[in-house]
Amino acid sequence: MVLASDRFPHAAVLEVDGHVYPADMVRAVLAPFLSERRRQRIAEVAARRTYTIVPVLEGLSDAGNLHAVLRSAEGLGYGAAEIVAPEGEAVPVVAAYARGREPAADALGKRAGVRAAQGSHKWIDLRAWSDADAFVAAAHDRGYAVVATHLSADAIPITAWDFTQPTALVFGNERDGVSEALLARADANVLLPIDGFIQSYNISVAAALALYHARQDRLARQGHHGDLAEAEQAILTALFYIRSVAASSQILAREAAAER
Repeated sequence: MVLASDRFPHAAVLEVDGHVYPADMVRAVLAPFLSERRRQRIAEVAARRTYTIVPVLEGLSDAGNLHAVLRSAEGLGYGAAEIVAPEGEAVPVVAAYARGREPAADALGKRAGVRAAQGSHKWIDLRAWSDADAFVAAAHDRGYAVVATHLSADAIPITAWDFTQPTALVFGNERDGVSEALLARADANVLLPIDGFIQSYNISVAAALALYHARQDRLARQGHHGDLAEAEQAILTALFYIRSVAASSQILAREAAAER
């Protein structure tokens, strides 16, 4: 049996620059460094987060598209994104984010750098995979259905999928779409509506449309999009405090030293 907590990636003890701190201690120590308005906003965002649906980007090579999808996902309340086998200029960007670092300026490029400035990667959990098989196996272990956005004979309209069930929603790269390796192990293929002459959308547009639909589907079926337990919201709030307060690592280290 897979519990919802198996999909929430954070424990009640958070690591900051090699040191670990209880989430409740983080909130207590860092709260004075945030305005009441900022604390309220963080609480609202945590309450609206979900890890039940996770966007998956396979084989993306354009760092600008990567950032555009992450920005849409974060803005629509998704807590995590999975990156599978990135290519080209996306490789060093994903590698840096996976280490919790900012990419070098020359890795971003002018166009991608402007998008990266939105900072969405700070607020969404990223996990990188070297190949499709490893990703699909892990997704299934965590109870996700792997659903590819792909035109095929057995594809169903995206409106036919129930997004209240745990779903890893896969978007393929700009040139070839979702790989054959991943399609062979996917649980379903879904189609976005197209009423014009085009045959496909740009990856960033497709992701925004699909993720917005998933959010609306969840609202219609169950009345809410965010679904974290109170304890999970509290942990996520602590993590957002860390990411919001400048020098949070030093502040927490000083407080821990003072308590010893």
